[in-house]
Amino acid sequence: MEDEYLGITQKNYALFCDFLKNNSGVDLKSNRAYLVNSRLSPLIDAFGCKNLNEFISKILISNDAQMKKSVIEAMVTHESKWFRDGYPFEFLLQNIIPSVKDKSKDVKIWCAGCSRGQEPYSIAMSILSNCISLRGLPVSRIRIFATDLSMAVLNFAREGVYSATDLSRGLDDRYIKSFFIPVDHSCTQYRISDEVKSMVSFRHHNLVNTENRPFLGKCDAIFCRNVMIYFDSETKIKVLNHLKGSLKTGGYLILGSSEFIPEEVSDMDMRRFSNGVVYQKVT
Repeated sequence: MEDEYLGITQKNYALFCDFLKNNSGVDLKSNRAYLVNSRLSPLIDAFGCKNLNEFISKILISNDAQMKKSVIEAMVTHESKWFRDGYPFEFLLQNIIPSVKDKSKDVKIWCAGCSRGQEPYSIAMSILSNCISLRGLPVSRIRIFATDLSMAVLNFAREGVYSATDLSRGLDDRYIKSFFIPVDHSCTQYRISDEVKSMVSFRHHNLVNTENRPFLGKCDAIFCRNVMIYFDSETKIKVLNHLKGSLKTGGYLILGSSEFIPEEVSDMDMRRFSNGVVYQKVT
């Protein structure tokens, strides 16, 4: 690692990796110094530092909560799309919701690591578009909790305004026509409908802080997709056990298509469906 090229010493890089892992779960490894350089460089002037190495030194000793928050948000990847992989939304409608016996109780769905809102809004739109699949369950009984550690993306999601380019990533015309309203005559920005927005409650939550969950009660389903690919094995097991503990017995955990539950996390059975798998809590 060359100081002249990366603008950061090996010692500070290692300490910063520990800081980021402890505060977000993200494990940078030893070959991601270029990522630290590219994502933190725009913040150097804003926090009164001359270079990246000085900025990282300041991060490590500072009690400035706003600075640390800005750094974590800059380092965490916020990538999402509408109806990603397809099958989780089919499974929700065909298996999870129809299995609810007591139609008088709330059905809780947690979307953990919701980023800019595409996934929880996709869940809401799939439910609203397929009310026949609810089998007598009132839509008002379905509660979707969407969480992220970044306040910036949560505020974006709450606003619910997306560009035409954003909508082109996985959203077909029938959903756009049914659930989005153009903000301007040029149709470059679209606002999601209040009907969809009212189904989702956005809350701040860091998955690494496993002492509590951001809502009361346990869930019928948890979507936590393409979040733990950035965690090391120890953190993954810790978070997965936290998610398992947040599920009702018989509830389902839906992970990303390349993610899986290791054997260290017990009592979660794999269920194959369509083009993917889901996991069910058995006890």
